[in-house]
Amino acid sequence: MIIKNLIFVIFFLILSCSHVEFVVKDNNKLKNKTLIVAGENKEVRFTKELYSFFGNNKDYDYILRTSFVEQKENRIVKQNQVAEKIDYTFEVEYELFYKTDSCLVFKKEIISKFSFTPKSFGYNFGADRSFEKLYTNTARQNIQKFIDSAPLNTVCL
Repeated sequence: MIIKNLIFVIFFLILSCSHVEFVVKDNNKLKNKTLIVAGENKEVRFTKELYSFFGNNKDYDYILRTSFVEQKENRIVKQNQVAEKIDYTFEVEYELFYKTDSCLVFKKEIISKFSFTPKSFGYNFGADRSFEKLYTNTARQNIQKFIDSAPLNTVCL
């Protein structure tokens, strides 16, 4: 009786776990097929995220030209002119070309925002790490929005 139950449990586990995929699928069809051309305003953190999404290769099918503008606005300012809350806005214009600069496939401007509350008294490692995490996550979300909206065709506009 115990052996029958054990066989039934093992059979049930194998059957129920048969459709589980343990590998995360990457839906980025532009990875390792894209040459990145960053604009004049090269923000190192944003450019690093671009390379992590698209790779750095010499053989490419697409050319991605980006123009990055970061705006910083002090929302809440105390009497001693210390910013208590800062809003950041990323404006990124993406232009995707096929093989050459003359064949524009897709163009889109994506705007992302986040707010940060700095700690103004002394060095605060936690606030600095929090800012870096917010900045990086916002840059990643901006790039992912572009990847999700970009059509993969070779028809020039």
